[in-house]
Amino acid sequence: MTRQESDRDTWVVGAVVGTAAVLGGVLLTIAAWPQTPNRRSPQRKVDGLAPLQFTDADVEAAARMLASENPRGSQALHIEQVYTQLRSAKAGQSLAARITAGSGWGPQGERSGAGGVRPVATTELATAALRMLAQDVLAGVRPSKLPGARQFFEPAQQDRILALALQARQKQAAGIALTAREKRLLGYHLSAKEVRARWLAEGATYLDQIDGVEFYA
Repeated sequence: MTRQESDRDTWVVGAVVGTAAVLGGVLLTIAAWPQTPNRRSPQRKVDGLAPLQFTDADVEAAARMLASENPRGSQALHIEQVYTQLRSAKAGQSLAARITAGSGWGPQGERSGAGGVRPVATTELATAALRMLAQDVLAGVRPSKLPGARQFFEPAQQDRILALALQARQKQAAGIALTAREKRLLGYHLSAKEVRARWLAEGATYLDQIDGVEFYA
């Protein structure tokens, strides 16, 4: 769901907050880093950024993010989601490293081993169609229509997740054992209105929404 390194509550992005991982019953076990070829693409500028080279690992990471965050979203939405991660990558950081934060595949807002907190979810396997779209974005075939967008979240989904989190806290207070999925929900405390207010207070600028997902610079 994305943004750039605030606290865990703010990482609802893109998903969006691992939307599929929370409500879709996706596989929660973190898979090992894929053994994909690491071919390098020709250098090119992305949305005015410095020239970068993209590998198969970058394409795979972007495609898995799209499969995990808003898999039923339009191509317009998916294109902009990939661009948020391109713009948010640090100097010299690969797109795959940005998306996974060095923690491999897994839910958004969590970390694995010595890695950092993932800014977006990568729990779901990529499809051939999403790989092709990611490849087109990285090749410059699919330009961004929201210049400067670096973070995104889905307000309606955020409120649904918060409602589930409140239910989980009520169960915990009653002494009822929580599932692993419910335990993850305990970290969520903000409504969509509160997320939006926090981002704006931190200097973010609302740009537009696509398929109900809001994008901010």
